[in-house]
Amino acid sequence: MKELLAAAVLVVSAPAYFLAVQASPSQRFGIGRWDRAWLAGEGGFYPPSRMEGPFRNPDGTVEVTEFVGRLTKRRASLRLPYRALRSPLEIRVRCHRFGLEGTVSLAVNGEPLDDFVFVKSSYPWGGIQAIVPQAVAERGPLAIDLSTEGGEAPPSHLPSDLGVGLDFVEVSPLSEGVVLLPTARQWAGCLLFLLSGYVFFRFLGSGPRAGVFGLLALSASLTAATAFFPTIVARAVPLAWLVFPASMLLLRSVELAERWFPVGHQVQEQEHE
Repeated sequence: MKELLAAAVLVVSAPAYFLAVQASPSQRFGIGRWDRAWLAGEGGFYPPSRMEGPFRNPDGTVEVTEFVGRLTKRRASLRLPYRALRSPLEIRVRCHRFGLEGTVSLAVNGEPLDDFVFVKSSYPWGGIQAIVPQAVAERGPLAIDLSTEGGEAPPSHLPSDLGVGLDFVEVSPLSEGVVLLPTARQWAGCLLFLLSGYVFFRFLGSGPRAGVFGLLALSASLTAATAFFPTIVARAVPLAWLVFPASMLLLRSVELAERWFPVGHQVQEQEHE
């Protein structure tokens, strides 16, 4: 009976997770720190580096902030876990070209969208803003390809194949009827996270009832985190389930060590005597 309750919790967790994804239709994907889940291949990027630049707040004020971003090569690709149905999308890419001028071409899901010309007067920061048609957005998770051509040769302290400097990519639907679909990797990570958590509770020797309550707590926590921190969950959950088997392996190793090397316990007992 308790196993059926655990299965019921898993079944209910799926629509709850799906609804939590809908809570944040607009999402910002930071480039620089903990961004490997967003990169199609690190070969198109240089390591994260600390930068400074002006940032325009929603109220129109501008301030200079320090952040961690990435320089790209002439061609770079991002793969964002964001798939939208029933709405075109607006994509904003905050980037710069160091005053080198040149043209940056943007393609999404294999469809060329627009070319953006950078001029010296836009130094140091510029931005790329484009509308992704609904038919293109519905093809799958967003595959964003950037291609840089022309412009002046970069100074000697910069890479010769320099593309742009990236800060973040922001995606917003243009229709209120948008539906967001978790990617297959996100669904798999969610399921593995809950299943491995339930196995972990049973491994600790807790009864079936405690295992069900633990599974319910994990499901509620995952749902809440997805609603409030969607990009963090999208990045972390596909691998977060590994925490539970790693914990079981560590606990089992400690038990075996205590069996094989009981000397420490004997010494402690002698000291107490």
